[in-house]
Formats: sequence, structure tokens, C-alpha cells
Amino acid sequence: MSNSFLIRILFGVILFIGLPLKGVTQGHTTNSDSLVVDSKGSLGDKIKTGKVEFHLRSFFMGTHNKGMLTDYHTNALGAGIGYYSPSFKGFQFGFSGFFVFQLYAHNLNKVDPSTGNINRYEVLLYDMNNVENTKDLDRLEDLYLSYQLNKFKAVFGRQKINTPLLNEQDNRMRPNIFNGLTLGYETDSWKWMAAWYNHVTMRGTVNWYSVENSFGVYPFGRNVYGTSSGYKGNISSKGIGVLGAIFQKNDSPKIQVWNYLAENVFLINFIQADTQMDLGGMDLLLGAQGFHQAAINHGGNSDPELTFMMRGEKSAGFGAKVGLKHRGNTFSINYLGISDQGRFLFPREWGRENFFASLSRERFEGNGGVTALTAKYEFSLAKYPNLNGLLGASSVNNPDIDLFSLNKYGVPSYYHFAGALDYSFHGYLDGMKLKFLLINKTGKNNEVPDKYRINRVDLWNLNIVVDYKF
Repeated sequence: MSNSFLIRILFGVILFIGLPLKGVTQGHTTNSDSLVVDSKGSLGDKIKTGKVEFHLRSFFMGTHNKGMLTDYHTNALGAGIGYYSPSFKGFQFGFSGFFVFQLYAHNLNKVDPSTGNINRYEVLLYDMNNVENTKDLDRLEDLYLSYQLNKFKAVFGRQKINTPLLNEQDNRMRPNIFNGLTLGYETDSWKWMAAWYNHVTMRGTVNWYSVENSFGVYPFGRNVYGTSSGYKGNISSKGIGVLGAIFQKNDSPKIQVWNYLAENVFLINFIQADTQMDLGGMDLLLGAQGFHQAAINHGGNSDPELTFMMRGEKSAGFGAKVGLKHRGNTFSINYLGISDQGRFLFPREWGRENFFASLSRERFEGNGGVTALTAKYEFSLAKYPNLNGLLGASSVNNPDIDLFSLNKYGVPSYYHFAGALDYSFHGYLDGMKLKFLLINKTGKNNEVPDKYRINRVDLWNLNIVVDYKF
């Protein structure tokens, strides 16, 4: 059954249910007996008290590469609708769908004539596996049943997940969504999570993939021998397991520990601690994070040219943050170091790493032997409380582009600059947000070959997003 057909069914069901008077969004419930039928109404009347959510999104993105290298820009427009039921004896369900249209595009499908490279950023607004499809881009997204009893909650089905490594990665038209079972338990000081996922749909696609077939949906770089990685369609894995615990009590440090298992491929342990100290008039922010990763068995395939992670390969990293916060303004210095034991490898199809030193439009995944130093200034203006911004500058030292064992994607060392503004409307346009993001990446070495320069360094990337949910 096609996504298009399922979306049409979804829209029909929601229109049949009708607009709500009150309700809940995913993760929030109304009275646990709100679906009990009484003399004042039918079951259908109670179902109508759920929430119908509409979502409109417009996204312009353009990339200007240095010199004669190909430039790209496009504008996507999309809309979605979802229904989230009220609760009955702790049970609640939700489903949603979204479709995307390409308003226009410049060079999006063009191969750069001098390097043979293709577009990197803009294509993920659509379906990177079918770039000719510009009008029939739709998919069924949320489709879950949840149960909540006091502080325990279980969610089964297609759902959005947000953790430091496995997450929505919601900076294109559509986010990552995972299919499986999530268990959660919360107390005043602790949040616990255990989950197993067997399918995923990721930004830049409209199809659902089994976990083992999700490896290599995005461009897959080079193996340690310097040839194109061959793991696409050749990985054996039953799914993704996640264990997480977050502790925070009163003014004590916030500590979170995460374990990510890609069955038969790798295991990653991640830990982060954040604290805030009052200095009288301002707050001192301190943070530390670290991870350790190791391959399991043969890293997904016994053939080293077809595996995701080499047998015995390991990586480790450490991050730190020192900052000052005064009213709505925060300035911080952030550090990340990744050891040169091996590459840090986490499928880009599953999420974006949230390191202190991270800035938009580039990642550290795929590299070992990395050092990064990032300054960030996050601000809000007293006269314009709806306006928030970010200025960031980073210096990133990557391994040599020809050191295949530590540089998977051939990204040179670079300087990274980011400027972002977010404005939230209130009143008549309540629910609408305007987002602006400007990125510059400049290579540290002017002698980098163009095939490693295009869409990596020496570029400007502009993003203008209008998001409206109601």
C-alpha cells in the first residue's frame, strides 16, 4: 500500500472525526476516563475531544560554493495533519501524515561538471532516493498506541524520539521517526528509558526502512582502504536498542547516561553532566560529556569491504563547556576531542550528534583524531522577548583527507561560522515561527582539491524557514 494512499485515508479519517474542542498532544493525556461513554454522549463524541494538529512549513535553502563550483538553491512547501486521541483507562493513540511539494529548484539534480559530485544539503528537503519526484512526496508518520499508569509509560508503533545521538534531526522538511517500543518511567529526580526499534524513516526520504537496510541510505563515504564503502544493503542487524537514565534533583548537577546498541554492529556508551552555579548577578555554566564506541563481532558484515565498522575498531571522545549566563544571554566556550584509535561512526540516518562543540551544517561523525573549539553566544532581547538568536564560531582540525582510516567523508580542517535568528509570533499568528540560519565554512588549507571542497568547505549556506502549527 502506497504512502500516498495511506495519507489520503489519514486525511479522510481526521476530517470525519472533525475539529476538536479540547485534547492532548503526544506525551500528554487528559483525564484517564475521558472516553467512558455516558448518557451525555456517544463514543464518537468522546473521540472528537482529541486534538487535531495542522502543520504548514516553507523552507528555502541555498548553497554558494567557491569559484566555478556549482551553486544550488530551492524552496519546498509542505503541509501535514495529525490526530491525537484523549485517554481511556491510560490508553491513547495518535497518527499523522505530511506531504511536500517542490516550488522551484536550481541545479538540484545537476552533477558538478568539474568534480562529479552531487548536491548535499538541499536534496534532503525532498526524497534523495528519487530526486525526479517533486510533487508526490508524502508519508504516514506517527502511528502509535500508548499506555500510561502513574509514572510509567509505554509507546508502541511509529514515534518521534529525542536523545543525544538518536533523534528527530528535524532541520529539513521532515524529521526522523522510529518504529518500535519505548518504555519510560519518571520520578521526581529520575527519568528512565528503555527502547527497541526495528524500522526507521529519516529526513530526506519518504520510505520506511528496516534497521539493517537503513545503513547507507545517505551517502556512505570511504572505507579504511580508501575505496567506496560497500555496506549499503550488506549489513545484518535486528534493530536498535536504547537504554537511558537522567538524574536531576533541585540544584544538583544534571547527569545523563545513554547506551546505544546497533545489534551485531556496534555499542556506544554516552555520558553527560551539566551544572549551574550562582555567581551573584550571573550564572557559571559547566559541562562535560564523553563517549566510547566499539564494534560488535565484524561490525555488521564479515567482509571488511562490506562492513560498517571494522572488526576491533574503537573510538572515544571527550567534550567540555564553560559559560556565563546573564538574564537571557549566554556565552560559552566548548571543546571536543576524539581519539585517533578509530573513527566515531553512528549512522547519519538515525540522528545528529549533540556535542557541546556542534554547529549546524556539519558533523564530527565519520572521523577520529579530531579537535574542535567552539565559541557560542545565545541571546534574547528584552524589548523583543519573542526573538532569540545564536552566533557561533568554531575551529575544527580533522585528519588529513587522505588518511582514510580516520576521515570517512574526506572533510578537510575548517573554520565554521553560524548565525541564527528565531522569531515566534503571538496573537493572531500564534503558532507561527520564522527561522533564519546563515552558515559559512572556510577551509584551513587552500590547496584542497575541488572534489573535497564542494559542499564541504569554502561555502555559504542560507536557510529561511516559516513553520506554522495550529
